[in-house]
Amino acid sequence: MANLPELLGSLLVDQRCIVAIGEFSDFRYVQFWLESTGYLVAEVISNLNIGDAVALSSEDEESLRAMGWSEPSPGPNPNWRIEGHDVADLMRIVRLTKRAIYEVLGEQPGNSLDLRTFEVSRPSVISRDEAREESRVYIHEQWQSLVDGLGRDDEDGPTT
Repeated sequence: MANLPELLGSLLVDQRCIVAIGEFSDFRYVQFWLESTGYLVAEVISNLNIGDAVALSSEDEESLRAMGWSEPSPGPNPNWRIEGHDVADLMRIVRLTKRAIYEVLGEQPGNSLDLRTFEVSRPSVISRDEAREESRVYIHEQWQSLVDGLGRDDEDGPTT
């Protein structure tokens, strides 16, 4: 995440609508919706769309709230999010995303990160929220598998 400002800056000047997802080894993630107009949404995983699993403790959620992240809600905003429209917002989003990664998710600079980017088609006849909802990737299966594996003391799942 050291090059997050460069990554987001370069994606913002792209003429396409781009989604970038950074997933950590424990399946928790941050993601970004970027439009060539300068509109940017940064998101941090929430407990809202992962079934019975818990990605964040109540303390984690309070930390995100205190940092200024908007709370998740059903529909196009099921994750903690921050929105921006210009370079100043971009720098604020980078700062708060890094804080969320290191202070809330507990990641360390050397931890692995699987970063994926893809283009999203956004027809002019649908709203931004509708496009974001249609492009959202849900990971119920991964989280349910993780929850099912808790407590097992074998190579197939994590141990509590």
